[in-house]
Amino acid sequence: MSKKMCAILLVLAVLVSALPVKVGALSAIDLSRVKFSARSKQLVFEFGGLKIEGEVRQLVPFTQAEIDKLVKETLKEQGLTELDIKEANDKVEKARRASEFTQEDIDRIKQNLLTSMETVPAAGNVATLLGTVDKYMTSTSWDDIGTASAEMLDDAGNVNLAGQWAEALTAIASFCDMLADEQARDRQKWQDIANGAEAKRLLNRFYEALQDKIDRYKDKSDKAGWVIDFNQAMAKRVFTFFNVGNNHQYWYLDMNMEQSSTNEYGSIAGEYEGHYTMRAENDLTEGFQSQTDEVFRHLNSKGVLGGGIKAFMSQMSGAGFPTSFKPGDAGEAYIDRTISGSCRATIDESGEIALSLREEQDGTTVSISGVTSNLTSEIRQNGVNATMVTTFELYATEEKLKVRGKETKTSGSAYGQGFSFSEGLGAGSSAGWDENIWEPWNGTQKTLKLAGR
Repeated sequence: MSKKMCAILLVLAVLVSALPVKVGALSAIDLSRVKFSARSKQLVFEFGGLKIEGEVRQLVPFTQAEIDKLVKETLKEQGLTELDIKEANDKVEKARRASEFTQEDIDRIKQNLLTSMETVPAAGNVATLLGTVDKYMTSTSWDDIGTASAEMLDDAGNVNLAGQWAEALTAIASFCDMLADEQARDRQKWQDIANGAEAKRLLNRFYEALQDKIDRYKDKSDKAGWVIDFNQAMAKRVFTFFNVGNNHQYWYLDMNMEQSSTNEYGSIAGEYEGHYTMRAENDLTEGFQSQTDEVFRHLNSKGVLGGGIKAFMSQMSGAGFPTSFKPGDAGEAYIDRTISGSCRATIDESGEIALSLREEQDGTTVSISGVTSNLTSEIRQNGVNATMVTTFELYATEEKLKVRGKETKTSGSAYGQGFSFSEGLGAGSSAGWDENIWEPWNGTQKTLKLAGR
């Protein structure tokens, strides 16, 4: 590289370092710390004994220009710049890292405390002292540590107090020095924590002032309105499916309605319109899929299998052939339902809500396969030693469960000769459907209420 080019680059570097750095427009401001909605109330959607929580909240539409204006005004009133906020954020993060104490750090400090009790005033209660160390050193709020360390790091010599109190403060300062020396071998780590605590308080004051300005601005806005909102709000229950319990069902509600009319500006009372989607998912792994033998026994009692399983087991056991019926493979069982449509609600002045749902779509997806049970018989007689296993399967592609004998496998030996063979069985038969799975929704009243009513 030529000397001329090096000189140009050097000049550019000096100029860049000399010019003020312009931080991106309001990039250091964390707007998630303030609320642009005005008020909110909790709602409860009830159906079939289940409850799902949502909210009705007041919205005030803000443009980016309005937000920037409010932030800049708050900074000016607080005597701050965006750079001050950025530096405070950096101090908070630095303090967070500095306050990450390991259990080894804590144990070492506690042990040194036990051998340094004379430096701490009124430290007769060792358990209390160690408890205090645990409280501060394991605190999830590091500004507790920062506040304590900042106070203890103050120079006791600058305080004009009676002798006994001056001695006490001096002892506390010595105690803090010992803590700092033990933890970081210097005071910088503790100073970082103290600085971070002060920076956090500065940020809190700023965001509180910004929130107050936003609230006062909202009161003057003529664009305020209310919305009813349920966002993937969930309710769950445990239910019985084909006479087997411990199946888990989850209902997820998305409902959004906007206030379409009101008699009083800013009032929650009025008419609301919107859409909803309710989705139900089912987890049958701990019930239907793991207790398949109970499902088959239930179906057998209903005559689905012609009473065959019970009769067969009785006959085989009566003939001296031990017979058992146990769960086989869990297979797969997916049952999902989605209901959607339009909705309306009226909230009156007393807070009572009238809800109307219009179902426009209702679809169910069913996929059950490979869910089996095994009927096993042991034959030990007249030189024959054999095991016969008949596998029964549950399957479905719609809301109609089907049952079939899948195959029979027989293996063993007879008169010294081994054998093994299998035989496929016939087509399945319908076992119907257990409507209990949709009991919370089908034919039940759906209501919307303000929480606590």
